[in-house]
Amino acid sequence: MYKSFKYIAVAAIVAACQPKPIDVKVKPAPEKLVVSSSVIPNRIMVVTLTRSFSALDATANAGTVTESQLQSLLVKNAFVTISYGGRIDTLHKMSDGVYGSSDVLLTNYSSYLLYARDNDSGLEVTATTSMMPYKTFDTINVFKTEKGVCNVHFKISDDLANTNYYVVNFIHKLKGDSNRGLQQFYTNSNSDYENYMDLLNDDSFTDAVYESTKELPSVGPNDSIAVSIANISQGYYEFLSAFKRAGNFINALTAEPIHYPTNVNNGYGFFNAYYPQVRVFDMKDH
Repeated sequence: MYKSFKYIAVAAIVAACQPKPIDVKVKPAPEKLVVSSSVIPNRIMVVTLTRSFSALDATANAGTVTESQLQSLLVKNAFVTISYGGRIDTLHKMSDGVYGSSDVLLTNYSSYLLYARDNDSGLEVTATTSMMPYKTFDTINVFKTEKGVCNVHFKISDDLANTNYYVVNFIHKLKGDSNRGLQQFYTNSNSDYENYMDLLNDDSFTDAVYESTKELPSVGPNDSIAVSIANISQGYYEFLSAFKRAGNFINALTAEPIHYPTNVNNGYGFFNAYYPQVRVFDMKDH
């Protein structure tokens, strides 16, 4: 009883010492468009558009986001163009929030201007990027350990004459069938997919070579994985580094704010152009 009383007394003292909460009114940040982009292997330029929401909104404070709330952020009615070399290509809607075109001609170091308008909200953004040179794995193979854990072993070489930045993605298709096509790995955002990401720069290489084995413990014997490598810009490398520090989506809402670099005018995210090499593995074959 005495010990219990001590704890209660200490708790009461601490509570009494706490200042009364002060109501602070903070004006929510205005809604803006959020941009991401990629080039899938059959040379389709893909741009994803979503709408931002305030970190002060009830959803963020609750720390949970439902599938319907995520769907509501997708821009379902947009006009999107890519301008380059004196021509303008219009991207077509592939699914809610995803716009693409196979007509965009991609040339190393060429400049590309994105224009996107949400026809429902009237929000507009522009962004400019350059096409990065194609990068490939020197070697890559998938194997299972004696305990059945999936491992991806790969090796790449670096051009030391230039400053380079790379991203290696491991996209896991749960209960997958690789015959559904590579595009599924890039445009499907439901819970059947998870993504692991490694970021490399020139400091990652020893004698111009980087060799690593990635363990993917959640990959099952009937799953599929796509492993890609791409040469990316310094700006996008810094953006992905910030994104990786944030952890998962819920952590990004509740943890200390992280400043994300952006090249999007009047919006968020990052517009980039790079052509990845992608290898797909069906674990039933390994």
